[in-house]
Amino acid sequence: MRIAVLLLLASFSAFAAPVKNCADMATIPFGRDVKIASAKLIGATPQMPEHCDVRGVIWPENSFALKLPTNWNERFEMVGNGGWAGVISFREVDNAVRDGYAATSTDTGHDANKEPGASFAYPGPNNPNAERKVIDFGYLAVHETGLLAKRMIRAYYGADPKYSYWVGCSTGGRQGLMEAQRYPEDFDGYVVGAPVLDLAGLQAKSVYNFQLAGQGPAEITREKAALLNKDYLDKCDASDGVKDGVVENPMKCSFDPAKDLPRCSGADGLGCFTDTQIEALKRIYDGVRDAHGTLLFPGMPPGGNGGVAQGFGLSKSFMQFMAFDPPPGPNWDYHTFNVDKDWSRLTPIRLRIDATITDLSAVRARGGKILQYHGWSDPGVSPEMSIHYYESVRNTMGPKDTDGFYRLFLVPGMGHCQGGAAACSNVDWQGAMVNWLEKGIAPTALTGAHKDKEGQVTRTRPICAYPAQAQYKGSGSTDEAANFTCSTPGGEQ
Repeated sequence: MRIAVLLLLASFSAFAAPVKNCADMATIPFGRDVKIASAKLIGATPQMPEHCDVRGVIWPENSFALKLPTNWNERFEMVGNGGWAGVISFREVDNAVRDGYAATSTDTGHDANKEPGASFAYPGPNNPNAERKVIDFGYLAVHETGLLAKRMIRAYYGADPKYSYWVGCSTGGRQGLMEAQRYPEDFDGYVVGAPVLDLAGLQAKSVYNFQLAGQGPAEITREKAALLNKDYLDKCDASDGVKDGVVENPMKCSFDPAKDLPRCSGADGLGCFTDTQIEALKRIYDGVRDAHGTLLFPGMPPGGNGGVAQGFGLSKSFMQFMAFDPPPGPNWDYHTFNVDKDWSRLTPIRLRIDATITDLSAVRARGGKILQYHGWSDPGVSPEMSIHYYESVRNTMGPKDTDGFYRLFLVPGMGHCQGGAAACSNVDWQGAMVNWLEKGIAPTALTGAHKDKEGQVTRTRPICAYPAQAQYKGSGSTDEAANFTCSTPGGEQ
């Protein structure tokens, strides 16, 4: 949803027009490491406005696309990737272009069709750029593509963008935080969704969880996960004062698998959980710990259907081809992973792919803004990772300074980046960012909507800036945001 952005466009300024022909973009020398493959003017259609479509490659294998609308709103947007990247995010680029943005995306330096998963990091005679591909995936391809896109914008329109935005979720969220931490001058506003900011830790956690409950006697099957979610909602749904299929804050409900799940009296069954399964769930919720009990990675809060086997394919590929030096290769066996021995071996790769630096003073100093969101029911990327990072930034920079440029929103019932059976997960994040950066309207409560299969809005709810959460006023429809307020333990926000 980008409704607020569309409303702002009319009042921002007159649209800017190009000063170059689109075809000229293929002949301008943008650097010896840049090869422009094509530059074509695409006529307007019912789906897209007229725009110049530029494709190219930055050495060694960083493919990119940049779309420059003929009627430009003087803004630039770069959109992020998902998973192990390897593809250009054309759908998100087109969404931005429809709103008048000059927009770009990169495949981060490898082709997922040729090198699926993390196999692009596996060195060999047919992959001489493997080491550089890891760096490009980690942070450099986004930075180089963003800089090049700005040079192209200047050449095409004869002016720099007045505002530059990053928009991405999951891997795209990690990329946005990586930009804020390493290259804070690249963007003015960051919309960061469900960031996989501790990517190495997440992959190791996924293997750890799969060892616990992915196969064998402790396996939490799809059917068991559905039962788990039902029992969780039965216990916790009304804990926020409204029984609506959504829990405002799962951490406020003391759901205990040992007490709140039906136990099997004998053999495993569809309507119950064995002692082995319950113990595995307790450990998953508790997080990854070493032999001394030290927490290495936050657990999965209840409500995400267990988050047991989610992402194992991604993590298996990571362990095979990227996690260790040298990588063990395709024959790696997940049974061999040992938290106490292998966690520290991830340190070298963390330096290239994790976005965990908590000093964001450079973003604050240049007036930048970060709007981060995460679904409370994300089954693969724990929302506790976002909470931990946000609170670490507050500890580093101070609560007042942090609140002035960085805010976190947790969406009850929402899965990974979007969705959720009863969640109000349709939120205009980009519109809120534009209002904050360009008009100084800091977001405290955004309106989320739930839509049915026909796209009709059936419920609205305020999505509150952390740590506040929506509180029912006590009267009126519980499907209308106006009947809720954002409140914290210290009072209303």
